[in-house]
Amino acid sequence: MFAPVYLPLCALFEIMNSDKRRNQYLCGKYLPMKSLLLLLAFCLLSLLSRSQEAVNKTDAKGLKQGKWVSKYTGGSLKYEGYFIQNKPAGEWKRYHENGKIKALMTYRPNSERVFTSLFDERGKLYAMGVFEGNLRDSTWNFYSGEMLVSIENYHLGKKEGKAIGFDQNGKKIWDRELKNGLPDGNEVQFYPSGIKMKEIFFKEGKRSGPALFYDESGNITMEGSYLDDLSEGTWKFFAKDGKLQYQIEYNKGDIVNKGAIDTLQINAFTQYDKIKGKIPEPKVKESGMP
Repeated sequence: MFAPVYLPLCALFEIMNSDKRRNQYLCGKYLPMKSLLLLLAFCLLSLLSRSQEAVNKTDAKGLKQGKWVSKYTGGSLKYEGYFIQNKPAGEWKRYHENGKIKALMTYRPNSERVFTSLFDERGKLYAMGVFEGNLRDSTWNFYSGEMLVSIENYHLGKKEGKAIGFDQNGKKIWDRELKNGLPDGNEVQFYPSGIKMKEIFFKEGKRSGPALFYDESGNITMEGSYLDDLSEGTWKFFAKDGKLQYQIEYNKGDIVNKGAIDTLQINAFTQYDKIKGKIPEPKVKESGMP
């Protein structure tokens, strides 16, 4: 047997590749080629064993520690990340069953806040923001493809505060105020030119308050009020030159001065009243923690 010899790998490779040095004096002993190969194999195995990190381990108290991984029943990777004292730490990766990335999540020490990027089954980014525990919190950006479609604020899982929507050219097409997850306050929709299209006041998710409608030149075409999501009081309709064309009185959504307008106009206004003021919600995924 020979005494252990510790050499840098580059030195071992240099010795192996030099005929003149194969049997040179080394650390006080001659190393035959066979012994040198065995030593090299031992070093490589040692390096490989160190690189193969133990996973899914718990300590004596049953707390998760170190790297953990999970797989779907089909064998594809579900998630991978690290635990410290049974709590997720650092960067975590979650995957769809097809192997595409589902979420990139960063956990900070002594904090419930998780900075997260979410991806669809094609691996395309669709949302980026913060979870407080398992609930959305603070500002979230939502995407369609690579385009930003909305910016929304949350408080412990519910929409709260300012929200803004964008078209495919990145121009603002609506903004609104929300409280406890419902529209509450002024809500505005814009033409592609940036000119206001509609301006409506909400309370606890229902249209309640003044409403203004504009043409693409910025002229008011209609103004009135809502109460509990129904047209209420006097609604005025204007021509392009700003002159008043019609004036309709509403009571809880019903027209009360029908004698002042003809049947066709009544049908048109009734139909229009069902859709006016409704700003479409952005088509984004609202799922919670992945």
